[in-house]
Amino acid sequence: MRLNPFELCLALMAFSGPALAAQVQVRNAWMRSLPGGLPAAGYFEMTNMGKNQVALTGAQSPLCGMLMLHKSSERGGMGRMEDVARVEIPAGGKIAFAPGGYHLMCMNPSSALRPGAKASVVLRFSDGTGVTVTFSVRNAMGK
Repeated sequence: MRLNPFELCLALMAFSGPALAAQVQVRNAWMRSLPGGLPAAGYFEMTNMGKNQVALTGAQSPLCGMLMLHKSSERGGMGRMEDVARVEIPAGGKIAFAPGGYHLMCMNPSSALRPGAKASVVLRFSDGTGVTVTFSVRNAMGK
């Protein structure tokens, strides 16, 4: 069987190495639910178990109208929150999405996103792969 150049390129891409999502280990995933339909936030620890850098580029959940990568910071005594296009995790590295730093911002949360529930979230990577993670939903105090 003979492949044209386009088919050959696709085949090489498919077999050029493991998908980024396969290199990632996610632990301690939870979402903070706030009352009154206020935005929720998602936190977790992610470890890159692979030999290549991983880039987290987005997230999706059926319980969020929109789920974005965000980062909280302080500059000149003022707290800020900004969208982040990607978060790089070096080979063998670890990053924490935690209050006061990186987090997932869940806009227009579903009423099903309430303390005691579970939320399915797909973390998306720069190679187009994703990993589905179950987040425990906690109250405003993180309990």
